[in-house]
Amino acid sequence: MTNEISEGQNRPLDTGVSGMKKWLMPALIAVIVIQLFTPIYMIANKYHVLRSGEEFIFRVNHVDPYDAFRIGYVSLSTYQADMVSGSGRYGIISIDADGFAYISSITDNRPVSGAYVRSNNRSWFVLPIERYYMKEKLAPGAETLIWERTPDEEAYVTVRIKNGKLIISGLFVDGVAIEDILRNN
Repeated sequence: MTNEISEGQNRPLDTGVSGMKKWLMPALIAVIVIQLFTPIYMIANKYHVLRSGEEFIFRVNHVDPYDAFRIGYVSLSTYQADMVSGSGRYGIISIDADGFAYISSITDNRPVSGAYVRSNNRSWFVLPIERYYMKEKLAPGAETLIWERTPDEEAYVTVRIKNGKLIISGLFVDGVAIEDILRNN
């Protein structure tokens, strides 16, 4: 009995294992490179906005800095957040007489000039100033400081904006960084 297959007989199916081995390693390397590149790109993009973006100051309406489940950041709300209405993806930034930024109008079309902020919400405009991250130990003290400040003490955030991307760079009370106030108390 021979193992030769004659013309009329069926041949065993080729499983393609050798073909799969050829592309498996390059595919694995591609996935690893993408996984490494993605966070590096995100960090570099935020760093670029912080380094070269235009600085603006937004007043802080109220702050709720402590949450038992999400410690380490301060929840922010600006005066402007409650006044802006309408749908659109882009908010046009203007400066008031006191030097504070506000959203003067909302549009669906990306502005070709001037400062603007892109909302992360596709249905309606939401100013992307929601969280200021800080050390977990300092967040509870920030709550007391913000809520117990006197009416003449002003709280605000500084942000950097470039090409519609907004990064919060600081939270201040009367011109002093909140972290410095908490460390000195």
